[in-house]
Amino acid sequence: MKTPRILLFSLVILLILAAGIGLAVDQNRYPEIPVNLSDTSTTVVHIDFPFMNDTVIAEITLDLAPYYGATTEGVKVTPLIGCLPERYYSAIAYDPAQNQMYAELFQVFDTYAEEHNLTSDEYVELLSTYVQSIPYKTSETEIKFPIETVIENWGDCDDKSILLSGLLAKKNYDAGVFVFEKDHHMAAGVKGGYQTEYENSGYSIIETTRYAYVGEVPALLHSGTDHGDYKFYRIGEGKGLYTASWQVSTILNVRDAAYAALEVLYHNLNSLSATITTEKAMLETPEYASNATLHDEYDLHLDEYDEGIEAGNQIRATLHMINTEPYNREKVYQTIQSMK
Repeated sequence: MKTPRILLFSLVILLILAAGIGLAVDQNRYPEIPVNLSDTSTTVVHIDFPFMNDTVIAEITLDLAPYYGATTEGVKVTPLIGCLPERYYSAIAYDPAQNQMYAELFQVFDTYAEEHNLTSDEYVELLSTYVQSIPYKTSETEIKFPIETVIENWGDCDDKSILLSGLLAKKNYDAGVFVFEKDHHMAAGVKGGYQTEYENSGYSIIETTRYAYVGEVPALLHSGTDHGDYKFYRIGEGKGLYTASWQVSTILNVRDAAYAALEVLYHNLNSLSATITTEKAMLETPEYASNATLHDEYDLHLDEYDEGIEAGNQIRATLHMINTEPYNREKVYQTIQSMK
């Protein structure tokens, strides 16, 4: 029996549409970790990083099947059409195959937070410091799943930023990632106070390649770049905020003032040193050897120089504390306040 021409035409149209739909689905496929359920192998991940006046030390055991799946070639495919960056980064951070990894990490961090009575802000800093403690290495490869970064114990800026934003979002913080395409850089972000808000984004930047305060803008974005040229992609639906921005702002303002004061001080000390050298040479001549006024000025300038050196030492000590202990924000802030 012959198929009616109109029906045949309809079937052809349906086949074309079906093929188109199949192609569209494939083109809009986002990263997904394949897991070999028969693989029961595990690995131990060591955790060791400074926090506040303490050191966080722990070990977690992770299944390797999700890790092997994450490293499979092609799983981080980028959609050819209609790629939504926010959805892409969320797929990397939130892949359910990583749930065990997140659960193990949170068991460590939640226990530590409870034992040390950490505030919500300090918990953000705890997660940030953990990720910042992971060795930073540049890489030309595609972005890694968080489980790769955790098990391999190294990551590029994008790898570490995705891990941190995933951790924050999983704990119900309003978080995401800053992408600076021109600078080839990525950083994490958390909703915080206006004092450290980055470029009217509503979020405070968190540099992950080194220890840094929540809201501290990396040097890379201070010079030779249009640091306002960025995109922010939210990850998760968290609502939690970071509320210690006012303290961080005070710390960073004091640091900027300290650097400026040190520059002025060194300029004055260099000038004073030249004056002292000239006065000393004059006092060694017969003409001025017994000049009481010159002796007094010389002694006064020596005292001023010594006082300047001591002031410089104090400023450098303050800068050292600020720059080396961003994981101890409350202590740094209170120390600064006590110096007033």
